[in-house]
Order: sequence, then C-alpha cells, then structure tokens
Amino acid sequence: MATQAVETRSSRMVVLVSPTERRRITDNAREADMSISDFMRTAAQHYAEPTDAEALLLKDLVEELERANERTREAFEGVQEALERSRTYDEAAYKAQMRAELEARTDIDWDKMREFLGFSTEKAA
Repeated sequence: MATQAVETRSSRMVVLVSPTERRRITDNAREADMSISDFMRTAAQHYAEPTDAEALLLKDLVEELERANERTREAFEGVQEALERSRTYDEAAYKAQMRAELEARTDIDWDKMREFLGFSTEKAA
C-alpha cells in the first residue's frame, strides 16, 4: 500500500479583513462545514482570473443588465405616475365629460342609436 507524505502546514499568513468581510467569510465557511482556514485555502486554490472569452461575456452581461435596469426604472416611473394620476381620478367627472363629448358629435344619430339599443326614443327631460 502506497503512502503519501502529508506536508505539514506550518506557514502562517495574516489577512486583514473588515468586520463585515470577516462575518461573511465565517458564515460561508460554516455553511460549507469547513474551518475558516480550509475555506480560505480552498477558495484561493480554486481562484482563477477569467479568460478573455469569459471577461467578454461578463462585460456583455453587465451591459445587458444595465439596459434591463434602465428599462425597469422607466417602467417603475410609469407605474408611479399612473398611481399619482389614479389618486386624483374623478370617475363622475370623467363620465360627464365623455357623455358631453359623445352628445356633441353630429355624426351619430342618437335616436337611431336608442332605438337600436332598445331604449325609448323620447329624450329625457
């Protein structure tokens, strides 16, 4: 049975982090069921700069996300404007305005319309 020599870990590295970074690293290590040392060692061993193709894809992704964010912001502003208009909406005034506009139209024969719809052809006083 072959045995492998295990290199003793005896070299220390000091890494300065902010309290927020320390909490995030500690939480991530705990979630991975690893010690902080093992977690940071594993992260460092697996780190690699993105390839040119990956960097280009990331750049394209960021640009697309920025465009989507702008469209979302514009849509949200439209919703906010509609909400403001809805707060001042007067349904009775709108109906009265539409009725006045329709009744003012000369291209509609209102007597024929009433007859067609089954209403009395006598105008209400």
